[in-house]
Amino acid sequence: MEALNLPLVPVVKKLQLRSPLNSEEIDAVLALPLRSVRFDPGGYLVRQGDTVENCCLILSGYASRDRNTGYKSRQILSIHLRGDLVDLHNNSVDQADYDVQALTHVTAAYIPRRLIYNLSETYPAIRRALWLDTLADMSISREWLLNVGRRSGIERVAHLICELVLRQEAADISAGPVYDWPMTQEQFGDATGLTSVHINRMLKILRDEELISCAKGRVTVLDWVGLRNKAELAKTYALSLNSVRFA
Repeated sequence: MEALNLPLVPVVKKLQLRSPLNSEEIDAVLALPLRSVRFDPGGYLVRQGDTVENCCLILSGYASRDRNTGYKSRQILSIHLRGDLVDLHNNSVDQADYDVQALTHVTAAYIPRRLIYNLSETYPAIRRALWLDTLADMSISREWLLNVGRRSGIERVAHLICELVLRQEAADISAGPVYDWPMTQEQFGDATGLTSVHINRMLKILRDEELISCAKGRVTVLDWVGLRNKAELAKTYALSLNSVRFA
């Protein structure tokens, strides 16, 4: 175990939640070579248009997957944290079609994509786990599309907070009730399609209803059931996030 890449343990855990892996398969993932890079907030882990040679894994911190309009208006498409392979989709294309940007201080690992491909060809169970992880990511993307397309402002904000709660618990980052708050109000707006002013109002409603309290870099969930109901959070979505918590 000492010769293996212990930073890869979180991604092994995540893949095992998707599909069981035996000891040989686990060791094969842990033996992958990686290049670790640190990023300050705002740094780009992946740039749209870059030639895709590696798969990017989050080792610590929080990052977002983004697209920009021609007028430089940003839409955050997803949030990523420890254990996430943020650009597994890019493994089948030659150029990245989105940015991955650090929301906080981030440590990321770059793994040659050919090795990910070879691993999936050699071990069917790993291929299945990676495939199921990609399908879950697609399910999450559909929920985000519903969020910005049809939910009210308060539902959008509550839903994203619920997602951050469930994902931090699934990744063993926090057991609550206090969780990381890795986004500015502007970034929260870019993720929900709302203005910073609107985000501020929605957060005030959640605080006034005693569902959450906020401090710099932290959010405390005071009433999980109330927050979950405000967000209209589906149990199936919690399962897509690798979370066993719903009640």
